[in-house]
Amino acid sequence: MQSSNLGRWLTAMGLVVGLIFMAAAMALGQGSGAPPAAAQEPGARGSADWRNGDGGHRGFRGPFAGLAPEARCKERFAREAGFLAYLAAELDLTAQQQPVWDAYHKAMLDAAEKQRQTCLENKLGPDSHPTALERRDHLQKLLQARLDGLQSTRAPLEALYQSLSPEQRHLVDRPFPEWNQRGR
Repeated sequence: MQSSNLGRWLTAMGLVVGLIFMAAAMALGQGSGAPPAAAQEPGARGSADWRNGDGGHRGFRGPFAGLAPEARCKERFAREAGFLAYLAAELDLTAQQQPVWDAYHKAMLDAAEKQRQTCLENKLGPDSHPTALERRDHLQKLLQARLDGLQSTRAPLEALYQSLSPEQRHLVDRPFPEWNQRGR
């Protein structure tokens, strides 16, 4: 009974840490909530229409709309960490499942960090006007990092899934909001 309470406490703390990561990433990406000075001018980097007019960008929709590229990179990582904390709390893992979860959790965070680094290293500059080929190369690097992450987390996900009860599998199998954006 005490180990179950400890597991729940640790899971709750994981959720809190994930939420802290999300808040920190949002603070780093958007400051105090007021738009950065550059974003106050129409078409400036960081504004909702910062890339309009270059002929190659159709704009962002959803939770990343209006964020500058660096903020989007950080926001994706923060959301992944928060989602994993939420999922762990929902699953209510047993002591036997916890090591399998830990391996999956580490693999997912490692993959998310690699994607974040690739995103940060390959962001387009504020005054860049990339060609169609440069945009294609940029997208290919980002998608390759995502594919690498999916491949590297497959085995830990399979191990975790096999350790789950039917009720827990139901939680993992259901679609979550923004599931399509997560690529799972």
